[in-house]
Amino acid sequence: MFRNIWVRSLLVVFGSAVIGLIPAIVADAANPESVTVDIVFLAPITISTTVNLQFGLLDVNMALNDTVTIAPDDGVSQSTPRVIGGTQAAARLTIGATASQAITITADSPTNGTYYTLGSFMCNYDGAASDSACGSGYSETSAGSAVLLVGATLTGAGGASAVTDDSTFDVTVTYQ
Repeated sequence: MFRNIWVRSLLVVFGSAVIGLIPAIVADAANPESVTVDIVFLAPITISTTVNLQFGLLDVNMALNDTVTIAPDDGVSQSTPRVIGGTQAAARLTIGATASQAITITADSPTNGTYYTLGSFMCNYDGAASDSACGSGYSETSAGSAVLLVGATLTGAGGASAVTDDSTFDVTVTYQ
């Protein structure tokens, strides 16, 4: 008889423990977690070209690996004198974006001419104190509307003839 009372007591204790766990399990499953959704609405970025990148008139004797560089401030440097006239000017673009946002500016994907390649893109955004390499992208803070100046280095491929040999490159501006 003592054994039956002891077993019954033990069963009552275990049964109570199991029943006591049921509300805890249900309470954990019914505990919601509120998650915040972060959204910022910004104006789409607009880009318009006002001046094309201009190397002007170059000597047909431009040899393989001769370079002419147009800086964002329209400055010209040459490995060998090859500029013989015309206008030399950095590309000028107007960038519209929501002000005070982190942006990335990239100049890349040149379609090279027959007698040269383009590369080493340099950018100056909104009158920055210095130029920045922008071939692989660089970061800035957006202005509502700002001017982007883009320069590049033209590297001769040799064997040029008297011909117009225009090409293009892409400028991409994205929010970070």
